[in-house]
Amino acid sequence: MLEVEVIERLRHIFLQPRPHVSIMQATGLLGWTRRQMAEAIANGEVELWTTAVGQWVPRAEMMGKALEIWPMHVIEEALGDDADGVLPQAIRSAELRVRLPRHHIDMLEYRADQQETTVSGVLERELDGIASAHIEELSVALPGFAEAMGWPGC
Repeated sequence: MLEVEVIERLRHIFLQPRPHVSIMQATGLLGWTRRQMAEAIANGEVELWTTAVGQWVPRAEMMGKALEIWPMHVIEEALGDDADGVLPQAIRSAELRVRLPRHHIDMLEYRADQQETTVSGVLERELDGIASAHIEELSVALPGFAEAMGWPGC
C-alpha cells in the first residue's frame, strides 16, 4: 500500500490541469531538497520555462521525473481509475511471469533493496536502458514504440 503523501504527490503531478508548477512546488512534489533541485537545474537535468513572472517546471518535465523516480505500477496505483485518461496504453504496466535462475532473483531483490524500489522497478529501468540502446531498430519493428519511449515529451 502506498503512503498517502506519495499518492497525493503523484496525483498532483499527473492530474493537475496547469501546464507548469513553481520550482518550489516541483521540489516538494518530487520529494527533493532545494539543493537537489538546484543541482538538477544547473546540470540540465530539469528544464525550465521562463516567463515574465518567473521560471516554471513544465508538467511534462514533472511527469518525466516522476517516471524516473517511481516504477510505473506505483504511478498507476496512485492514479487509480484516472490512469486510463492520463497514461498512454503503450506505457501502462502488464503482468509478465518469467522463470529465472535463483541467483538472478537474489540479485534483483538485492538491487531493489539498494535502490529503495521494487524488483519491477529495477527491471523497468534496466529494460529502458536496453530500449534506448536499440531504439531505432525497435521503433521500426514495434508500432507505437517510439511514441511510448518519447512520452511525455520532455
